[in-house]
Amino acid sequence: MSFPEQGISPDMSYSEPCIQADRPKSRASLPTRLFSRIIAHWERKLLLTLALNLFFWVGYAWLGHHAVFPLRNVPATWLDTLIQFSPQPWGWIYLSQFLYTGTLPWLINSKPGLRRYVVGLLWMCSISFLAFLFFPTVGPRVEYHGQNFAVALIQHYDGALNAFPSLHAAFLVYTFALGWRLFPGRIPPSFIGVCLLWAGLILYSTLATKQHYTLDLMAGCLLGFGADRLAWGNFAGCKEARTMSRSSGSASQAGII
Repeated sequence: MSFPEQGISPDMSYSEPCIQADRPKSRASLPTRLFSRIIAHWERKLLLTLALNLFFWVGYAWLGHHAVFPLRNVPATWLDTLIQFSPQPWGWIYLSQFLYTGTLPWLINSKPGLRRYVVGLLWMCSISFLAFLFFPTVGPRVEYHGQNFAVALIQHYDGALNAFPSLHAAFLVYTFALGWRLFPGRIPPSFIGVCLLWAGLILYSTLATKQHYTLDLMAGCLLGFGADRLAWGNFAGCKEARTMSRSSGSASQAGII
């Protein structure tokens, strides 16, 4: 099956793919290709970065410290009881998530791709904020007065009333799914294994730092998956893009549109 250069069918509402693939025959080095992705629509990315961070941190911080409705308790599981509070090294591993949640979206190289990423993120945050507002939950936090800077920083900016669902887990799933969509079928299995190990350590760190319960993480993972499907999986262009990613022609597009 052949597709036009931009991979747009007549009934599409926009004129460029959501995720543009690097040309298969390109001889540019990996750093060069990554840099070209980063600078693509950089003004829009910078504006969105500032706006989304303002939206997120203002809402997240306020809801984490103010309970408008009666507080609820999340049931603890055997895993929550088994894992003891351990600041070192889990505080730093907890914070390591921001290394990719803050950088990976900059590899999106099309306006429709940015738009869909933002749509999913806004839905994910809005649903969480509504849960924090109407069903505030108290996390299993342990008051810490030690010397570990990472845990002290986490407890300073992260309130104790926004445990369920875990946005740390939601962002983990949502952003890893984005990486899979950016480079479908082109990620080495060894690198996938490293990423899965990293993700597992981050999820464990939320329990070891007593920021979340196990049920918080389960709900957050489901929320992140649902936001990804909402943003990328249920639009008309997605089926076409998946078909195009299997095409071997030079004009084919890998990724999800």
